Amino acid sequence: MFPTLLWSDVWKYCKECLTCQRYKPSLSKLSGHLQSTQIVEPGYMLGVDLMGPFPKSAKQNEHLLVIVDYCSKWVELFPLRQAKAPQIARILVEEIFTRWGTPAFLVSDRGAQFTSNLLNLICKQWGVVQKLTTAYHPQTNLTERINRTLKTMMASYVADHHRQWDRWLAEFRFAINTAWQESTGYTPAEIALGRKLKGPLERAIQFRSTPDPNDIIYPTVDRHHNLIRLVKENVERAQAKQQRYYNRNRKQTQYQVGDMVWLRAHPLSRAEEGFMAKLASKWKGPARITKCLGPVNNSASFDDNPMNVDTCHVQNLKPCHGLAKSSGEGGGM
Repeated sequence: MFPTLLWSDVWKYCKECLTCQRYKPSLSKLSGHLQSTQIVEPGYMLGVDLMGPFPKSAKQNEHLLVIVDYCSKWVELFPLRQAKAPQIARILVEEIFTRWGTPAFLVSDRGAQFTSNLLNLICKQWGVVQKLTTAYHPQTNLTERINRTLKTMMASYVADHHRQWDRWLAEFRFAINTAWQESTGYTPAEIALGRKLKGPLERAIQFRSTPDPNDIIYPTVDRHHNLIRLVKENVERAQAKQQRYYNRNRKQTQYQVGDMVWLRAHPLSRAEEGFMAKLASKWKGPARITKCLGPVNNSASFDDNPMNVDTCHVQNLKPCHGLAKSSGEGGGM
């Protein structure tokens, strides 16, 4: 009996060692099943993101503002000289809200430009609700996928002339908006505009003077509603397939208010200070769950600084062993 009890005590001691928990990587499956976004209608939810900084172009641009409609996947691209809140707010008002209508939700990361008082004020004035993604989990924002496509396009066209990155943005936008989307079953133009966008090739081979009725997707309100219904069905099937694939190597984890957790650290090496990221702690904390924001997002604060609140996806959290919910022991690191 003694060896068994001794082994149990040793195992418990090692499991609850704060230093071990802070420095050892987690070997278990990542937490959090895929959460799908419900499709409502074109223009209902927009995603916005910034790319860059790029090398300064001939037009003095260094950043790219990407805006995507979650339903149609329609893309708008705006090169910027400065990635600041006033420039972004102006584009949203002049090029999006007043041309396409006001969305219900605007999804972005937690960059300073998107969390600024100015952008918050603009959204309130136009009745738009801001939805901010959690740090180090960019998959939430649809624009991240578009960014990958854009990077490939840019790299293919500019080759070694990187200062020309903004030269073909209009053509890139046209290509994306006229490309068939597997998830929706249509092109972004067909869903957003109700018709196919013709390129120079289609015009060159079109001999008839009257438009093809098949090119008009929904000339009436009823056909528009039917199209959106079909898009929703196609997207739901695609999302179910994505969830099955994504969740295979995931586990569902639920935290409660008061649970003690570790937050995944993302250190960067600083050679001038003699600091190496590989030798730094993998986790920071312990921290306490202060609010559950949904099935995969939580807010956590450190006991030694309750005002320091982080909003995290569950894949960036792990349980802290050895500290009870009611314990005030432990501090941020």
